[in-house]
Amino acid sequence: MADIYPKNGDPEYHAADYGYGTNRPVQADIPAQPGSRGRRNGGVVAGILAVLGLVLSKLSYVGLLLLKFKGLWFTVVSTGVTALIYAELFGWAFGVGIVLLILIHESGHVVVARIMGMPVTLPVMIPFLGAFVSMKQQPRSVAQESIMAIGGPVLGSIAAGLCYVGYMTMPDSSTGQLLRALAYFGFLINLFNLIPLTPLDGGRVTSLLSKWFNVAGLLIAAGLLLFEIQTGTTVSPVLFLVLIFGAFATWQRFRSTALNPAYYAVDAQTKVVVGSLYLALLFALGLGMLETSAILR
Repeated sequence: MADIYPKNGDPEYHAADYGYGTNRPVQADIPAQPGSRGRRNGGVVAGILAVLGLVLSKLSYVGLLLLKFKGLWFTVVSTGVTALIYAELFGWAFGVGIVLLILIHESGHVVVARIMGMPVTLPVMIPFLGAFVSMKQQPRSVAQESIMAIGGPVLGSIAAGLCYVGYMTMPDSSTGQLLRALAYFGFLINLFNLIPLTPLDGGRVTSLLSKWFNVAGLLIAAGLLLFEIQTGTTVSPVLFLVLIFGAFATWQRFRSTALNPAYYAVDAQTKVVVGSLYLALLFALGLGMLETSAILR
């Protein structure tokens, strides 16, 4: 930015109330009080301009960041839209909390994938359907696929557990009640995602153990859907879609194991570690569901 006034030390520079090129005060024919008000107003305007400049610089930084990481656009916009919809339905605190829990779950997939060197997109939110992370290339093996899949429920379960711990520290406050409800929701969505049926995380994890787990997942999803119909509750569109896509994915699993058996070659140690972690998550999330549902009554 160019200098508007001469710099200190230049021959023409003098104090603020001194005339240009002289060291004697200027005798202005105006009252002293209006002059001081003008200076105060000028200071206020300068302060406002400085704040606006700071805000604009931050916005430009965010804009450059979004241009550099183009996937951020989808994440930011989809997250904002979903948060607005959920806030309208459930209130701001709970609606935003739901979105954060889903984002944390999806971030678990991203973190694990990046650690393994797999290029994936940032999470994209879909209102009422959750969120997804796209893989830019296919996993090299079912072990890689299952480890990436289990990263979401692991991080999501930790987030739900922290909500429950927060509730326990202040059970009688409004914040505690909010954390209790969020813990219940977190346990629920992560447990649902562990149903052993692709495209859910559980189907990708258990495919490492056996393709037949997807058949069991189909039966579980069908049983849940029949239970909703018989009890007269609203049929979940998510469950209906999972059942449809799950049937196709199960057929694909059986087909791919015959066409590409090398993809499903996994050593026994990996099966034991991933299988044990899967069972531990089922137990912990089931326990969390029972505990928080008892509190909600």
